[in-house]
Amino acid sequence: MSNATLYYTTTSCGASNFIAAHRAGILGSKLKAYQADIGAHKVLTGPKAGSDFYAINPKGNVPAIILADGTLLNENSATLQWIVDNAVTPVGAKNGTAERYLLQSKLSWISSELHGTVGGLFNPTLSAEVREFVVTKSYQKLQFLNDVELADGRKFFVGSAFTVADSYLYIVLSWSPYIKLDLSKFPNVEAYFKSIGELEFVKEAHAAMAKASPTTLSRKLSRPFLKLRQLLKRCF
Repeated sequence: MSNATLYYTTTSCGASNFIAAHRAGILGSKLKAYQADIGAHKVLTGPKAGSDFYAINPKGNVPAIILADGTLLNENSATLQWIVDNAVTPVGAKNGTAERYLLQSKLSWISSELHGTVGGLFNPTLSAEVREFVVTKSYQKLQFLNDVELADGRKFFVGSAFTVADSYLYIVLSWSPYIKLDLSKFPNVEAYFKSIGELEFVKEAHAAMAKASPTTLSRKLSRPFLKLRQLLKRCF
């Protein structure tokens, strides 16, 4: 039986949790997953479909994992590590190891440095001057990712196998076309992003999210990321 519930959207950072949980082999067993509309603040799928999402998560954002005892986990650095600790197929190092602390460090970097910077570009009210500043800062983060973190052309962000850090970084990078960031300026980053996207289990996870979407949302998904800004609105 499932002992926790994940609420996510298909294109926001919450999707990284679905991908990680799919790879971990825990969807439907240790973790049920349901979609939320974070613009309308409604649960879209599952037994609570149509209910007020704020009643589940007062912050109104995703990802949100509700544990069996009712505990709410609500930030990627926490939710993704819960997935690591409950995985059947490993998606991160064991707790208490140096490798796990490194994973925590990388998750924190993605959250605070990359996600926290590029996320500002979803704000439609930015002036041209402010947007130029945020784009410059975003490219600085991507340059560091390209020249330092991925300088050796590695396939995975941490270690020699796919981890939750890859699912998170992959989703954040996937926003680039829609916030007008050019990944071709950063060949190591672009190659990494394409490689993760070609993994069979990542493709399977995207297909599973699309299949689980209610009809109205599925129509949106047929035009990739058409409503990305609305879906991401409360991810930041």
